[in-house]
Amino acid sequence: MGHEITNSDGMFSVRQEPWHGLGTLLSEYPTRREAQEVAHPWEPIEEPVYRRVPGQPVWDPFTGRTTHSPDTFEVIADHKAIVRSDTSDLLDVQNGTYEPVLNETMYDIAEAIEGEAKGSVRFETGGSLKGGRKVWLLVRLNDPLQVVGDPRGATVPYFALQNAHDGSGAFRGQATMTRIVCANTAIASDIDARARGTEFTFRHTASVHDRIEEAKAALAGWRQGIQMWQEVSDHLNGLRVDQEAREEFLAEFIPAPPPHMASERVMGNVEEARQTMRTILDGPTCEGIGHTAHGLVAAAIEYNQHYRRARSQETRFKRSYLDRSVITADAVEIARKVAV
Repeated sequence: MGHEITNSDGMFSVRQEPWHGLGTLLSEYPTRREAQEVAHPWEPIEEPVYRRVPGQPVWDPFTGRTTHSPDTFEVIADHKAIVRSDTSDLLDVQNGTYEPVLNETMYDIAEAIEGEAKGSVRFETGGSLKGGRKVWLLVRLNDPLQVVGDPRGATVPYFALQNAHDGSGAFRGQATMTRIVCANTAIASDIDARARGTEFTFRHTASVHDRIEEAKAALAGWRQGIQMWQEVSDHLNGLRVDQEAREEFLAEFIPAPPPHMASERVMGNVEEARQTMRTILDGPTCEGIGHTAHGLVAAAIEYNQHYRRARSQETRFKRSYLDRSVITADAVEIARKVAV
């Protein structure tokens, strides 16, 4: 399927319909057990990989004919198959140093965010794609934050965990922030997550379990790091921008090529994108912040998530929650530079 969801993929989403109407729509937040039963009721397990050894010609002196001994199979010592524990479907063939990270471990890491504050973390959505080759889990803190001076800017901190059981990517975690009023998403790590150490990425190697403990420790400190993110947002909201500064931001955030190197159509698309940004800044989702650096960043993110072209609904979801947003980092830097 074009949306990468197969009949063997599970998915849940709380209160918001999953992609293409597939998956399980939940009216309340699930427990860990309930979430796993829907989205990840299986594990990636290792199986040996065999190669066929053709039979050898054998001369039979009694018949005077040459026959062949039966084919045999031998284990390829430096490779292993990664298969689903429930269906035995093949996910990938890897070298001997590859060590799968279990779905169970992904939930263990998610729960490390809670620490002693049980019930403060909710499972928002989770599932798999491509028959289980890719899996994700999105968790959120229960209580939203409020940016000082932003009348409609309640913000919910999320953490996205992703893994690839086909060897196409590393196991990684990424902090995200969603402004409730328009559901636009800022990747917090683009601002300061690396400095806090709450972003992690590691490959599937023999040392993976040591890295998992590091990931749990990083997430345990995520809660404290959220306060730092809020301070950044409060700071941006205190930086005023006039009309000239807004236009300077648009010119740099959505740059136009030199006129002699671009067609009228290209130049028209650039101006259309800038006009969309102006509409967002003057619209209800940026009410009260349209002339602040915080408003510029919020408008840039909203444009990226809701107005920039996307091939499909899941592409937008990945862009919002599962992918690092360089656009957010650029917007923060430009907004700080143009603010008066």
